[in-house]
Amino acid sequence: MRIAYISYEHPLGIAGGGIGTYIGQISRLMASRGHDIEVFSGHINQNQTLNIDGYILHLIKSMHSSEFRQNVLAKFSERQEAKLFDVIESPEYGADALLIKKKFPNLPLTVKLHTPSFLVSELNHDKPNLLQKLRFMLGGLLRGKITKPYWHYHKNSDIEYELFELADSVCSPSNSLKQITNEAWGEKKIKVIPNPFVPSKEILAIQQRHDTKIQVSFIGRLEKRKGILDLAKAIPMVLNSGVNVTFSFIGKPHHSPIKDLPMDEYLKKKLLLFKNDISFKGYIPYHLIPQVLNDTDICIFPSLWENFPTVCLEAMAAGKAVIGTNNGGMADMIENGESGILVPPSSPTKLAEAIIGLCNDKEVFNRVSINARKKVLNHYNGEKIGKMVEEFYENAINEYRN
Repeated sequence: MRIAYISYEHPLGIAGGGIGTYIGQISRLMASRGHDIEVFSGHINQNQTLNIDGYILHLIKSMHSSEFRQNVLAKFSERQEAKLFDVIESPEYGADALLIKKKFPNLPLTVKLHTPSFLVSELNHDKPNLLQKLRFMLGGLLRGKITKPYWHYHKNSDIEYELFELADSVCSPSNSLKQITNEAWGEKKIKVIPNPFVPSKEILAIQQRHDTKIQVSFIGRLEKRKGILDLAKAIPMVLNSGVNVTFSFIGKPHHSPIKDLPMDEYLKKKLLLFKNDISFKGYIPYHLIPQVLNDTDICIFPSLWENFPTVCLEAMAAGKAVIGTNNGGMADMIENGESGILVPPSSPTKLAEAIIGLCNDKEVFNRVSINARKKVLNHYNGEKIGKMVEEFYENAINEYRN
């Protein structure tokens, strides 16, 4: 098949987060299986075409995703006219392929769900109370305007929903996101296909550490939806319990509950009494993640909700003990007590108990660490996921033609 991936994010362009990691993995995997792959992604300051990992990567100068959505159209049109694609794939987030599908309606479009913007917004922002709602409405009336309540989601004005509606086929990495999407956007056939994950040699070479002080690492954006505020409440409970542990925060700080104060500075203030047992490493480039995992014993992902965090699979493949939340994609990845530990979201006490439990129970710690690696290698390998993706694309093409 001749396949085009349209994604603002890519590890060699706009690194972004999970979408970029996925695009790097899926394009390399499908090229290795003999398909003709071209990827169209963004870059902050240049236009460039590269041949990497058996596929062609077009980097398109774009300062933000909405600009990429416009700019990618010309390059894609040029390549489509040179040799027709059989199918294209786009994330719903950012609606990257929206204008392409509108220009080429006869080209089958598959949409890979990641995390819609409306859901990101819900997870990162507190809902307004009654007084805040009244102030907003009265403010609009005083200005002579009737404004739509910003706390209500309107799917018909959402370009991501528009792309979803235009899609010929849709897939989701997790059962949780499939359910959320159907509830918000209406019933549509959605195939659940886990993201592929082929761990690097560096990750597979990582062994368990043998240090008296246990290192717990949070890896991800420092933002509310990642459960960072719950972890901050759990840390004093853990350290006051007497376990010999230190905490590291690896990730770019985002907004905190205090305006204009970055999340890392906010957490430092909250955890001032425990500053000797806490460190903030900031953003770490993707290629250095194996080094981070090598220096870690327990990886913790206390997200309010998470679709399919690749970094969790990386930690599991590295043979680390993993703690995640039980209401999203990690519930598909982790068998509680066997290949990791699952806790409810927004539950600092349960989080603290899970950390303390792993620190104090070497048998459970060793079991979940060993089984985590086995789970990743057996369930998310390229051969298994590659076949599922090929079947999904073939069905999308056939259903469109019929």
